[in-house]
Amino acid sequence: MSEEIKVQYLLGNDTQQEELIDFINYVFHMNGKDNDFYRALPKIYKKEYHPCEYNYLALEDNRIKAAVGAFPGEVTICGTTLSYIGIGNVAVNPYSRSKGYMKKLMDLAVDQILQEDVDFSVLSGRRNRYSYFSYEVTGRKYCLWMDESNVKHSFPKDRNERFQFVQVNENDVENLQKINDLQIIQPLHYKRETNKLYDILKNWNSVDIYSIFEETRFAGYLLFYDKLNVKEIVLNKQEDISEVIADFITIFKKDGINIELADYQRFFIDSLSTVAETVTTQAIDNFSILHYGKVIEALLRLKAQTDKLADGKVTLYIHGKKMDEKLLITVKENQVSVTNTDDDADYEFSHLEAMSVLLQNYSSLRNKMPFEVQTWFPLPIHIFPADQV
Repeated sequence: MSEEIKVQYLLGNDTQQEELIDFINYVFHMNGKDNDFYRALPKIYKKEYHPCEYNYLALEDNRIKAAVGAFPGEVTICGTTLSYIGIGNVAVNPYSRSKGYMKKLMDLAVDQILQEDVDFSVLSGRRNRYSYFSYEVTGRKYCLWMDESNVKHSFPKDRNERFQFVQVNENDVENLQKINDLQIIQPLHYKRETNKLYDILKNWNSVDIYSIFEETRFAGYLLFYDKLNVKEIVLNKQEDISEVIADFITIFKKDGINIELADYQRFFIDSLSTVAETVTTQAIDNFSILHYGKVIEALLRLKAQTDKLADGKVTLYIHGKKMDEKLLITVKENQVSVTNTDDDADYEFSHLEAMSVLLQNYSSLRNKMPFEVQTWFPLPIHIFPADQV
């Protein structure tokens, strides 16, 4: 008779650092040289950041066979700070699948999320795989394709480039500080520790960080991914956006680039949509809201900065993953109020139904609600690649 395999489920520790990195590199088909988790997500997996302490592990005879990381963070939206946990490196050894390891570790991570009383959680991955654990694909970002032809036909032929782009490295303390100072005054900004800011901005491998200047004036910054995608851009003067992108294409001789913008970056979207070749929308990521009242109020206030919200009120009874919440949402003259109530509910939703109504770009349930309520949603939830795990 074969000896029974001993299985343990536990939080990792620093002694398992190299084994964890080797394991997730193997599962995600990284070669460990020019392509590995140290390079892909330096803000998390460098040894000094203690990644194992945030990983739930399944061990067979003390060897890692599955792992799920749960990493804490904060985002501030219109003055309200929300806590969250990002789920990452969900991995199972190919020879250990169908043993329930992923489900067990995800359950442990979700239990931690509920116990720590965070406001939401986020992860990247297949919708149906993670809906079992309360996550739903939500959010809306705009993707604008702009190329040399658009620049040629939309700007004067004799124009000179106004802006310069300075690539930032890890020793460029001055420009990193300017980037950080500008980021933290945005209406939605994630907490980025200054001592690891360069690692955060380099999240997800092939990222070029540029400070933008008009002569000596710091005009903003952009993060350029895979030589093709601008996935984060922040400017001191919003009206500079079209010329900044046109200059970037011209100076770097780009045939074309894709610019991804958050739903609340409406001025950028409006400006670039008049010259871009195409404008499309995509979902953001898989989110799970744990404190609906707090999250709805923060995001609805953010939406009120860019949209005219119709006056009205509605009472929602949401059977959330963490708890039931009965909420009175009121909008008057674009001012938002979200309060707990004992009044009868106008609508009653399960957790996943509420996620759809409040946060998805299209929701058949939302389409059945009064028009004034429909103008409030979807809420502009967002996470940048630099803040993902």
